[in-house]
Amino acid sequence: MERSVRVGLDYRSALVNREGIGRTTRELARALSGYGLEDDLRLYAWTLQRAVMPRAELGLHEDVHLSRVRFPSRWIEPLCRWTRRGVDDYLGGVDVFHHSQPVRLPVRQAAETCMVYDCIWARDTGSVSRAAADAMEQAIRNQIAHARLVFAPTKTAARDIESVLGVDAARIRITPLGCDHVLRHLPHELRAASTPYILIVSRVDGRKNHATLLRAFEQLVADGLPQRLIIAGPDGHGAEHFAAQLDRSPARERVLRLRDVPDADLPALYAGAAAFAFPSLDEGFGLPPLEAMACGAPVVASDIACLRETLGSAAVLVPALDADGLADALRQILLHPEYADELRALGRARARGYTWRMCAGDMLSAWRELSP
Repeated sequence: MERSVRVGLDYRSALVNREGIGRTTRELARALSGYGLEDDLRLYAWTLQRAVMPRAELGLHEDVHLSRVRFPSRWIEPLCRWTRRGVDDYLGGVDVFHHSQPVRLPVRQAAETCMVYDCIWARDTGSVSRAAADAMEQAIRNQIAHARLVFAPTKTAARDIESVLGVDAARIRITPLGCDHVLRHLPHELRAASTPYILIVSRVDGRKNHATLLRAFEQLVADGLPQRLIIAGPDGHGAEHFAAQLDRSPARERVLRLRDVPDADLPALYAGAAAFAFPSLDEGFGLPPLEAMACGAPVVASDIACLRETLGSAAVLVPALDADGLADALRQILLHPEYADELRALGRARARGYTWRMCAGDMLSAWRELSP
C-alpha cells in the first residue's frame, strides 16, 4: 500500500490566471484529486484578487480542501511572522508544501518543493524588462534555497537550473507537464473554416518571435496562398514593436488578432488550423505546440533544444530566425494534404505521451519520498 502524504499547494494562480502558471496549477490539482488524495490535498488560495474560475470549472473532488480567503498576498508574510505560523499551519498541517509559482510563501514545518519552469529571464529574449527579470531571479533563488526538491518540466530546463542557479542535479526532478486538458473541450465534429488559417497561440512579446512569422507569412501571401494568419494571445512586454511591424506589413489585412480566447474555444481553434506555427526563441517546455498536436494541427516550430525535446520528430523544426525556412515549411504543409495528414497523426501520437495524470503521479511519488 502506498504511503499517505498530505500535500499543500499554492493554488492562488489557478483561481485568478487563465493562462500559463494558472492553467498548469489547475490541471495539476485536478489530476492530483483524481489520485484518491481527497482530504490529503489542501489548496492555499489566499488572495485579494477576484477569482476568474468558479469552483465548478476547477474539476476538483468535492472533498479536496480549498482554503480561500480574500486577503492581500503582500500581507501573508507579516501575518505569519506575527502569528508564528506558516501557510502549512493555515491548511491544518501538511507533510509537503509545493510552491507552484516563483513566489515563496512562508512555510513553518512542511518539506518544501517548487517548480522552476525555465531560466529564460537570465537571457535577453525580449519577454520581460531587466527589472522584472532581476525580481524574478531573486524570488526563484529564495524559493530554491528552502526547497528540498526542484521540479523541472524538461531536461533542457533542468540543465539551465543547474548552470544558471547552481542547483545540484540530485535536487532536480524532471517532470513533464500535460497537454490533454485541451481534449475536454475538443468538438466531436468540426466545421471547416470559411477561410483557412495558420495559427499561433502565445503572448506577443519579443521571445515568441512573431516578427519572423509575419515575414514568412508575407511570402505565402505573395505566392497567392489563401490562408489568414490568426494570432491568439494577449500583448506582452514590447508588443508595440510587433504592432508597428504589422501596421507596415503588406499582409496586414490578412492577419487577425484575438487577444482573449476562452479556454473552451481554444481547442476548436487549434483543430481548425491548416498549420500551427511556433517560432519561439526560447522555451522551458513549449505547451502550445503540444496542445495543437493533441487537437490535430500540423506543427512547425523553432529548432531549439527545448522543442527538440518535447516535440521530437512529430513537428517540422526550422531555425528560429529563418523566415525563408519557416515559409518553406508552412508552404509544404499547405500545398500537400497527405504530408499535413502525416504530421497530424505523428502529432496526436506524440501528445498522448504528455498527460496531467502522469505529471501528477511523478510529483506524488517524489513527495512521498520526502514525507516522514
